[in-house]
Amino acid sequence: MSKRVFLNLEQRIEILRQYENCKSARKLAELFYCGRTQINKIIKEKDLILKEYEDFKFRGVKRMRHEKYVDINEAILEWFKTVRAKKIPVSGPMIQHKAKELADALGIENFSASWITGQISHTE
Repeated sequence: MSKRVFLNLEQRIEILRQYENCKSARKLAELFYCGRTQINKIIKEKDLILKEYEDFKFRGVKRMRHEKYVDINEAILEWFKTVRAKKIPVSGPMIQHKAKELADALGIENFSASWITGQISHTE
């Protein structure tokens, strides 16, 4: 089995354009050196890929990651900036506790704040 080929957003858009010009998934897989399954997934997610392309949000990245709790993420980031502006040290467990409080207030069940700590450290 060959190594997986990652296609960036521009390549995915090109696949969609060529697919609309009546190229088969098999021909596209040969052209882009990837599997038919990968081509079919790109075709299936056409609307999402085109929307992301219009937003210029993921230019040049290999994978599109979609946040599950955007509202909590934004609220935690604002809270974090406010607390840090007051020069209060913030730990990972503090961030997770605040995220759980916000999730409870928003009525989100089965919320896990394990991803919060990494998210904040990447935005700093």
